[in-house]
Amino acid sequence: MNLRRLDYFLVVAQERHFRRAAERLHVAQPALSVQIAKLEHELGVALLDRNRRGVELTPAGTALLARTRLLLPSLRDAFAEATAVGRGRAGRVVIGFVGSAAYRLLPRVLRAAERALPAAQIVLRQMTSGLQADALASGELDLAVARGPSPIPVLTATRILAEPFVVVLPTQHALAARARVPARLLDGLPFVTLPADIGGVLRDAMLAELADGGATPRIVDEVTDMPAILGLVAAGRGVALVPASVTSMRLKGVVFRPLRSPTRRAELWVLKRRDDRRPVIAALLQLLRTLPDSAPMPD
Repeated sequence: MNLRRLDYFLVVAQERHFRRAAERLHVAQPALSVQIAKLEHELGVALLDRNRRGVELTPAGTALLARTRLLLPSLRDAFAEATAVGRGRAGRVVIGFVGSAAYRLLPRVLRAAERALPAAQIVLRQMTSGLQADALASGELDLAVARGPSPIPVLTATRILAEPFVVVLPTQHALAARARVPARLLDGLPFVTLPADIGGVLRDAMLAELADGGATPRIVDEVTDMPAILGLVAAGRGVALVPASVTSMRLKGVVFRPLRSPTRRAELWVLKRRDDRRPVIAALLQLLRTLPDSAPMPD
């Protein structure tokens, strides 16, 4: 069914005159007559009786007019929605993410999506990287922003961010006076970090970064998120190592210092199902890929 023909029929039925309807529609009268004739041919019934003074509705035309007035707005919306979904501008997408992605990456992505995909409905679910992979494979998630790729065969992964680690120190700590901190000076210091079951790849990378520099910190506290780590450092419980994006969280009582000669990066990857070829997923992936591959070092 051609919506334009229904629009034309509605205006002709309202005006009861082809010339006035053509003027209102800004089309040539012969072209309007052709479109109405095609609609009648498509339906197999006459919709209008033509006469010298104009046109009158047939019983079939009266019935169609009543339905058209009710349904045409919904049909327009349905066609517009189908077009938007097909072109990747609309659709519901459930995205899983690790908590630290919310400090810098997700705000940027969401702002970009609001501009580029205003009709897309984005739903967020905070999960650990391992839980995200399972939820993605089962269909609970549509995209996952995790700390590494997954071995699950039905998933693909693209690295979207690689940022350096920075040292978090209490404001009055002796190392806070340094512009950059050698990892070896953290050897044996009390250390606040993520627990192994939640920190996973990120915790391993942080400890490996310190080991590369000759440091084995003394873990005193394990907490589940970055704000808690910063809070314990501010309280003087110890020092910490965090991804550079965490420096966007300003907390009184702590300072951030880059490592001297860093060797590793905190990575973020976006995961999707191999068989998910929806245009809106492709559009969101493209937005994520436009982000820079690394985060700047803090001042």
